[in-house]
Amino acid sequence: MRTFVFSAAMCLAPMIGYCQNNQTISKIDSLISAANYAEAKSLIQTIGELTSSPLLLNKSAEISILQGNLDEAESILNTVKSEDSFILAITQTNLGFLYLNKARNDLAMENLQQALTKFRDSGKQNSQEAAQCLSHLSSFYLSTGKVNQAEETGLMSLQIRQTSNGGNSEAIAASYNDLGLVYSQTDVDKALEFYEKALAVYEKLHGKDHPKIAIANTNIGLMYLQLKLYGDAVNNFESALSIWQKVYPNGHPSQAVVLLNLGRTYTQMGDQKAAQAYFEKALLIYRSSYGNKHPDIASLLNQMGTLKLGNNNYQEALESFQEAIIANSPTFNNKAITANPTVTDFYNGKVLLYSLRSKAKALEAQHFGKTLKLEDLKLALNCLYLSDSLIDNIRHHSSDENDKLELGGSANEVYEDGVRIAYAMSEMTIDYKHYREVAFYFAEKSKSAVLQESIADASAKSFAGIPDKLVEEEKNLKSTIAFLIQKLSQKPSTEEEKYLRETLFNLNQDYTSFIKKLETDYPNYFNLKFNQASPTIAGLQQLLDKKTAIISYFIADNDKRLYQFIISKKHFKIKNLTLPTDFDKYAKGLNNGMVFSESSSYQKSASALSKVLIPRLPKSINNLVIIPSGRLGTLPFEALFYKKNKSHEFISMPLVVKRFAVSYEFSAGLLTQKSKAKSAKTAPSIFLCAPIQFPEKDNMASLPGTESEVNTIAALFPTNSTSIIKFKEANEDIIKSGVLSKFDYLHFATHGVVDETDPELSRVYLQPGQQEDGNLFAGEIYNLNLNAELAVLSACQTGLGKLSKGEGVIGLSRALVYAGARNIIVSFWSVADESTSQLMTDFYKSLVQNKDQNFRETLQQAKVKMIDEGKYSLPYYWAPFILIGF
Repeated sequence: MRTFVFSAAMCLAPMIGYCQNNQTISKIDSLISAANYAEAKSLIQTIGELTSSPLLLNKSAEISILQGNLDEAESILNTVKSEDSFILAITQTNLGFLYLNKARNDLAMENLQQALTKFRDSGKQNSQEAAQCLSHLSSFYLSTGKVNQAEETGLMSLQIRQTSNGGNSEAIAASYNDLGLVYSQTDVDKALEFYEKALAVYEKLHGKDHPKIAIANTNIGLMYLQLKLYGDAVNNFESALSIWQKVYPNGHPSQAVVLLNLGRTYTQMGDQKAAQAYFEKALLIYRSSYGNKHPDIASLLNQMGTLKLGNNNYQEALESFQEAIIANSPTFNNKAITANPTVTDFYNGKVLLYSLRSKAKALEAQHFGKTLKLEDLKLALNCLYLSDSLIDNIRHHSSDENDKLELGGSANEVYEDGVRIAYAMSEMTIDYKHYREVAFYFAEKSKSAVLQESIADASAKSFAGIPDKLVEEEKNLKSTIAFLIQKLSQKPSTEEEKYLRETLFNLNQDYTSFIKKLETDYPNYFNLKFNQASPTIAGLQQLLDKKTAIISYFIADNDKRLYQFIISKKHFKIKNLTLPTDFDKYAKGLNNGMVFSESSSYQKSASALSKVLIPRLPKSINNLVIIPSGRLGTLPFEALFYKKNKSHEFISMPLVVKRFAVSYEFSAGLLTQKSKAKSAKTAPSIFLCAPIQFPEKDNMASLPGTESEVNTIAALFPTNSTSIIKFKEANEDIIKSGVLSKFDYLHFATHGVVDETDPELSRVYLQPGQQEDGNLFAGEIYNLNLNAELAVLSACQTGLGKLSKGEGVIGLSRALVYAGARNIIVSFWSVADESTSQLMTDFYKSLVQNKDQNFRETLQQAKVKMIDEGKYSLPYYWAPFILIGF
């Protein structure tokens, strides 16, 4: 849902950089800063003939925006005429600010981006006016859910202001406040730190009863609300309200924001009567200021609907949510609960998403709590379908991958609702097959959507007729952006950070413009990129032979349920299981039991997990493709039991690896995408890389076993289809030279490290080259051009990464898949050099000798051989290595 916060722009320090020598302009600036708007306007009017000055017209418009007179401000700005690109940039900045307040995000974005371009063209990209434009742009990104872009832009604004202002300037305090808004979405403590910095500056400049103090108090109160410190929240909100009532005795949207947040606080405190009273007061002020159409009104109505739903007043709640949808749409006005707008007809997409999901919840609650009408669930499902389309729409209009990933969290809530409702409908209707497929559809939409979109994007470029020169230009841009992100993650010095951040910001702007031009110039590219069909059960069944089944899992965290979608050549069924309360404890116990060879912990955890994760399957099924959900993505299913375990000896335990050949995949959609790719040749070529020794500065132990590993594997393949590089030759320059695209199999025997906090710092260690340092980072792997049927990272922990809700594990394995590897072998933990060498050698021997086997069966054979021979029978040695692919 939308967070009700104040940007500093809502009570803005004026733009102070231009016409600094004019004492009248400086006086006007001071009056605006002190919120003496009437006096500032009076001073402008007394100037007489200068009222037609572009600068004074902009000042007058600023004041009108701050007073909430938005139509008046628009009228003024439309009269500004100038051939000076700097003046035009200032005017478009104010237009962007105006449209932000009008909730016309499309026009706000258009004007702010054009303003930035004009600032750059005029050589004023580091001016205070450009910083103000960036501040507004940060507010725009935040309001549309693009938190990462909001942070990047807000930091650029602060950086410019710090260069030319003192530490206690108004502009810098505004940046502190704006960054507090950004961090309030991700880190409450960090947000409080920035808000308190802003408050300290505002108090020093303005005393205790200034609008800026009200803004700071409101935002600090919101953080206390998130921390459930309700008394502190109420105190801050009431202090802010008192200030606004003095500044705007006749009412103002700023007062409504505070009243709304007081209502939210009392809702959480359980005082619904007080909450309702605050909501009603806020609604009166909003409608008086905005009319009936505005996303802030929609947000308030959502809150009122949620309050009613909590009291089981289903119909009243539905009416509130419908009113919210109407208030958030420029053209939709239908009050019928059965009606919904198109997913492009909105002011604020995040607010609409909350409204639609809340409406679905109310319809579901009404069905089970009152009517038992199937129609209620059908309407709820329709709302969730629209929510799904809206999520895709928001994602498609974001150019920052981190923002797309962040969207997965709120998207996952929609998909969980969809799975639950569709499954319930499959249990109560004769059309059960349809609703089972719907449940599967929503479950799969929660998996690797960003990765699939990225792969579809790369594929679209190949088929849309885009010239190689442009493809190479985009590759270079992405490569440089990935390098800068990686360098910023390494905590550089203050001066270096400043340079990197400015360079990265400008490159991101260039990349966004580049992609927009591609979409315009090559419309087929846009269509191919975003018109990817979701996998169907029938389509997946066509990929399967009689011995193979897909088991796709979906964890519903809110409902504490685990869904298994079991697909074989002829059958499809769903199992809906209770997720054990100690599920996470057993998952951790399983991995710890294997890593530390604690047999009792392993057996206890494996037995408990197997009961809910491993279904009974026909004897004809001996190949499994596992599509995990969330934290299941780091669990080696082969180490579980396919039936009850009664043994303490690994050689006689009913291990899944003995019964099934197992591979994993990020999503069913990726299975479909990969099925369209070519298969390996009858005589595949292989590229083997083993640095063996590493620079002392990296503190990496030598891996002498990898030399014999790659030599032995190379001997299994014809000399003319084998390339092997070792020691100094195994350097990063060669890996980036483009040679990898010529090989069907890639094998890296080296060290690897995964950074679960900053996935972009995950890397594979190589030898340094003349151009490169030997650290092949995840971002650099993304930009490799692979055409491999199999890539093996015979290295430590390469299957791990950052767990991103709704997307899965973000790490090296994901990077390899994006780069073009159709199947990969990675590991979950560090394993001894010697045992790894044996497993890999046995794998390739079996691969060469049994050409009719798939990779799953080949890896299974190598693992079972280790178990049977006894020396390396513990799961510690064989369980961490998994195959991702089909």
